[in-house]
Amino acid sequence: MQCYDPRSRPDHPINKPCTFAAVTPRALWFQVLAIVAVVVVGAGLDVMEVDAAQYAGMARDMLRSGEYLELHYRGNDYLDKPPLLFWSSALSFAVFGVHDWSYRLPSVLFAFLGIYATYRFTRSHHTHEVAGTAAIMFGCSTAFFLMCTDVRCDTLLTGSVITAIWLGTAWVEEKRWWQLIGCALALAAGLLAKGPIGLMVPVLAIGGQLFLDRKWSRILDARLLVAFVVLLLVLSPMLIGLHQQFGWHGLRFYFWEQSFGRITGENRWVDDSTVLFFTHELPWQLLPWSVFVLAGVWSGIRALVLRKPLPEKASLVGSLLAFLALSLSHFKLPHYLYVVLPLFAVLGARAFHGSFPNWLRQVHLLLVFALWCVGFLLAFAVFPDGRWPFVLIMLISGALAARAYRRATTRMGILHATFIVMIGGALVLNGHFYPNLLRYQANAKAGQWAAQQGLGPDRFFGLQVSGTAMDYYAGYPVPWLSDARETRLVLAPGVVVYTDASHRKELINAGLVPEREVHLANHPAQRLSFRFLDTRSRAGVLEERFLLIY
Repeated sequence: MQCYDPRSRPDHPINKPCTFAAVTPRALWFQVLAIVAVVVVGAGLDVMEVDAAQYAGMARDMLRSGEYLELHYRGNDYLDKPPLLFWSSALSFAVFGVHDWSYRLPSVLFAFLGIYATYRFTRSHHTHEVAGTAAIMFGCSTAFFLMCTDVRCDTLLTGSVITAIWLGTAWVEEKRWWQLIGCALALAAGLLAKGPIGLMVPVLAIGGQLFLDRKWSRILDARLLVAFVVLLLVLSPMLIGLHQQFGWHGLRFYFWEQSFGRITGENRWVDDSTVLFFTHELPWQLLPWSVFVLAGVWSGIRALVLRKPLPEKASLVGSLLAFLALSLSHFKLPHYLYVVLPLFAVLGARAFHGSFPNWLRQVHLLLVFALWCVGFLLAFAVFPDGRWPFVLIMLISGALAARAYRRATTRMGILHATFIVMIGGALVLNGHFYPNLLRYQANAKAGQWAAQQGLGPDRFFGLQVSGTAMDYYAGYPVPWLSDARETRLVLAPGVVVYTDASHRKELINAGLVPEREVHLANHPAQRLSFRFLDTRSRAGVLEERFLLIY
């Protein structure tokens, strides 16, 4: 039986002529290569505390122990995140060795799969120009560069979810086996990356489109049973490991408490954030495209309410329902929103290629100029050492952006100028700002120092100061000490104790005076403030850490 392809209609958006070409195939390839270059520049940065350093250490320990079905952290059973990040990074460590970049590599590949899937999903319903713009809006956003630098489970999740939505919506229309199997594999990857949300978001997006298009009969296709079997087979190693390690409680935690328990309150993670938490997170995560994304959300909702035709509804329904579900959670962190950013990027691209008032263009260009100013200040003023190459990058990006806007048609100029400014700013972040900022991640520097000195767990201790980065870079879980009494019991020639100023004073008052000290300045990389960024007031917000050598 020949399946009907709606894209064969003359009035389908794919077949409509476009009055301008904002993203040609060659330009799209160059833009993706520029994004790759930015990510490569940041690939060797120190892993950040808390999550990324913990996950990197767990992957390293998994490789050493050979225990792939059961998860452990500092020698204890670990029941929180699913295993895909640990499996993939452990495999990367096995192939390339234990490095910061090899920890990030599998997740970065999934991130770029997300760019490709965003393009393919959008191209199924829109013109090439809209699809290319959607891919660039996602791949050249603030959140994309952050998720490729501070790698957590959400990077794998985001690439898996948009791939599942692309293949799932394609299968609904075209009924090809490779689309169905690919969708099942992508759903399994999402579930293995971060639990049921990896299934929930694609179901909301694809199901929402089927509901609004009144195509519910598609879910009765017997071939879906094959997809379910594939899904179950891929999940089976994790499920076996959970049951072996935690019994039925492990399975219940995974399928219910971990995700849905955050809405019902059963999960132990609770904070005081309101349901409006993500409303201020979304705009900055999708910088510099936020204006068009918000316009796309508004125009999509308006078209839905007025029952105007939309090329596809999965991006609108999936993004908004998932956004609502995440907002109802009792525990929220900014990176939880990454999973829906590709769908919002599709809405932004649709608005960019639609009709929009001149004031919207002006607001966007003002925002881009403000971002350029921020990038220039980060290059010039925050960390003066080694700044001039990056100051030059920002000056060149500003000149190229102005030239691109003047010499091109309006929308093409807007897109290219915005992209150039963002790439320049991202190079400053990954090449200059983060390398200098992470010098103040004292736990990582202490662990690196211990590894360079060849200190094992019998000679290196943390007194009331610990950190996941210290464990990762030292190469083992660093033993903890509680007070001067416990410290006295382990002291011997060559022993090193890592601690803060107050506990250093405690040791000295107890007569435990080191032979020499190494001073480290500490500031959490994810808790930036204007006082830290200002070189004149930075010293006042730094915390003192010490390596006490006995």
